[in-house]
Amino acid sequence: MIPAKAFILIGGKSNRFGSPKWKAVIDGITVLDRIWGACAEFEYRFVAGKEKYSELNKLFIQDKLKFNAPINGLYTALKSTNSEWNLLLSCDLPLVESDIFLKLWESKNENCNAVIPIANGKIQVTCGFYHKQILSIIEREIQIKNYSLIKLLEKLNPTFIEFGNDNRFWNMNTKKDYGKLLQYITEKD
Repeated sequence: MIPAKAFILIGGKSNRFGSPKWKAVIDGITVLDRIWGACAEFEYRFVAGKEKYSELNKLFIQDKLKFNAPINGLYTALKSTNSEWNLLLSCDLPLVESDIFLKLWESKNENCNAVIPIANGKIQVTCGFYHKQILSIIEREIQIKNYSLIKLLEKLNPTFIEFGNDNRFWNMNTKKDYGKLLQYITEKD
């Protein structure tokens, strides 16, 4: 059991995808249910977003702020938690698995306040652990309308964990991405 909370973000408008990404189905399971299952090792799991959909049967926390950006989800998570460490996880990453979170969790140390994977040549800011102590830094960034999690990391003390080329970090933003992902899964099986 990971003594932390997991916050799964469903709050984006999904403009590029055309419908809520978390409802997309992969191998008969919605993206949200896949990610929820991958987070089973956490003490508590929550879904964070703009609105609670009637078919959503999971613990839900509504975004505290009006704008659309992952930093809003992180702000909402850290305002709502009493855990020191919290996982921020986006529905853009439907293939994540629990061993990713265990590796990140085991990599945290007393000198860092974020543990972030690097995979496929990208810093995966929406699949990382963030310490509650960074809330005041986030608030300052939001006040000056700096909504970039990458830029936020410049003000933190992150530990980066390299995963190399790893399809579990497949980023699904568009229907085209979704189609490629489904093709990948079919070919893999």
